[in-house]
Amino acid sequence: MKKVKRLSGVIGSVLFSGAALANCDTHPENCIEVSQWEVSIALGAGVATNPLKDSDHSPLIVLPYVRYYSDRFFLDNTAIGYTFFDHRAFDVSWIAELNSEQAFFSRSRPGTLLRSNTLSPDISERVNLPQTDVNSGDNGADADGGDSVNPPNDVSVQVPVTDVEQNPNLAQQPSLTFDDLAKRKWAIDSGILAHWYISEQQKLTVKLLHDVRGIYKGFHGSVGYSYKLPFGDPKYAQLQFKVGVDYKDAKLGSYYYGITERDTELSHFRYQVDSTFNPYIGVAYNHKLSDSWQFKFTAKHQWLGSSIANSPIVDEGYTTSVFIGGLYAF
Repeated sequence: MKKVKRLSGVIGSVLFSGAALANCDTHPENCIEVSQWEVSIALGAGVATNPLKDSDHSPLIVLPYVRYYSDRFFLDNTAIGYTFFDHRAFDVSWIAELNSEQAFFSRSRPGTLLRSNTLSPDISERVNLPQTDVNSGDNGADADGGDSVNPPNDVSVQVPVTDVEQNPNLAQQPSLTFDDLAKRKWAIDSGILAHWYISEQQKLTVKLLHDVRGIYKGFHGSVGYSYKLPFGDPKYAQLQFKVGVDYKDAKLGSYYYGITERDTELSHFRYQVDSTFNPYIGVAYNHKLSDSWQFKFTAKHQWLGSSIANSPIVDEGYTTSVFIGGLYAF
């Protein structure tokens, strides 16, 4: 069966896979069979925090994961792509994926699942470990969007007393709640994803995407570095580290975290977001238990840029996701 290199890191963050410097014959853990569906599910306990005021954090309990790779085309949960340049040390792909920002404003179960998969894809990634004679296993770790659920309620921006005294109409609306805000829609982003496989343990990922539906009319990008440390002979476990930074332009930040004329006619409440850099760190550990089961622990912490963190609708200047449990591959 023909195999292709695994393009981990497609969705949202840098995932960890084997290096592409070695071919599939000598390092089969770096590859997957083409035209084969991979379906897995993570079962355990965890949480993904929500930085918005008076919002609910997302529980991470049951998380499905689906992917499919052909020679060039691939599907990876909420992303699709096409690899048009594939070298031993580099690969470049076109991808289209769901933007995860709106998930912070959704309380629906589908919104929670999308947020979990787009913000914390490491949870459902299966680490492919080399084939052995016994207990061999795989290695491996946000349509029109207008039907989103109303955001959480009762987050207020206080009106100074002086403004109320000067304009009695403000006294009738002393605060601005989420019910007053316009709905934030799901956006679809498209652009370039590139990997540089520095060594068998190290990988650099660069991504640059823009809004193709005209929802926020902007773009964002990311740069991430990952390092993996396998254990055992043959390899049965893997510890993974990552560090990186996400860039969000002012149009994206203002659409989701700003307050504009679409939300209220009162100019006092207006807030514009500047472009921001959001650094993150992460760690993950996979331990093979059987052909189908792996123990999985993953954690990621991301700091929000000051312009987003200072928004009146943002309560915390960071997001964190933690998960511990088992990963089952069908």
